[in-house]
Amino acid sequence: MTRRRQVYEGKAKVLFEGPEPGTLVQYFKDDATAFNNKKKGTITGKGVLNNRISEYLMIRLGEVGIPTHFVRRLNMREQLIKEVEIIPLEVVVRNVAAGSLATRLGVAEGTMLPRSIVEFYYKNDELGDPMVSEEHITCFGWANPQEIDEIMHLALRINDFLSGLFLGIGIRLVDFKLEFGRWWQNDEMRIILADEPTGALDTETGNLVVDVLRATTERGCALVLVTHDPDHAARMGRVLRLRDGVLHPETVPALSGAPTGPVGALPDRGGGLTHAPRHARPAESEEVRA
Repeated sequence: MTRRRQVYEGKAKVLFEGPEPGTLVQYFKDDATAFNNKKKGTITGKGVLNNRISEYLMIRLGEVGIPTHFVRRLNMREQLIKEVEIIPLEVVVRNVAAGSLATRLGVAEGTMLPRSIVEFYYKNDELGDPMVSEEHITCFGWANPQEIDEIMHLALRINDFLSGLFLGIGIRLVDFKLEFGRWWQNDEMRIILADEPTGALDTETGNLVVDVLRATTERGCALVLVTHDPDHAARMGRVLRLRDGVLHPETVPALSGAPTGPVGALPDRGGGLTHAPRHARPAESEEVRA
């Protein structure tokens, strides 16, 4: 596709003018960030995978009546999307106590919540995406009460669908983040999903995924694993850390049965990429923001 005028560049995507009015071309980058863009790295091929995952989720959500900005996938890295007015809120849906919720309220990590919780965060990296109430949202004009009600309604519907989707493959959905926008069609405005869900796995499920991935090495497969979790890294035979954009080899004692062949790279909490086969865990508890 002929490159068009760039409209916006975020941490994981670039937006360009679309081929027709009211559309944009969304390009998925290989950049990876954490802790509100304070830590950065590049994972080759990440944008290609994100594009296909985004397409799959948007299509499935559309099938159950969730309005989204997705139109169609254009190629390996690009999608055609509807142009929307982004509402400057990150909407987090929580099913299990983890991350900042567990820390703020002193709830044991992994505790099932009596019901799903919807939280709002003002989308501003410089301020650390502070948590806000409905009063803040209406006071500063980010959304009106009717729009907040619609956002909460859509967020809970998405949660119901995604929880069932992941449960079907043995994954418990801990929490995830959504973003919404105003889409204008003639004189009618609708609130629609304007960013694919960014979710988190619980510890038990994460360990199971790592077990499955490690098992593939026994069949002669090479495995590259990207993660923030040092416990998973310790299960691997070799580790590389990425600090300030430079890979540093480190010796990591291999556990009994840990693969010693081709291994992967994973970012740790200290800012580096650890080298070992394992699963990238985009958990809210890691404060990872896509």
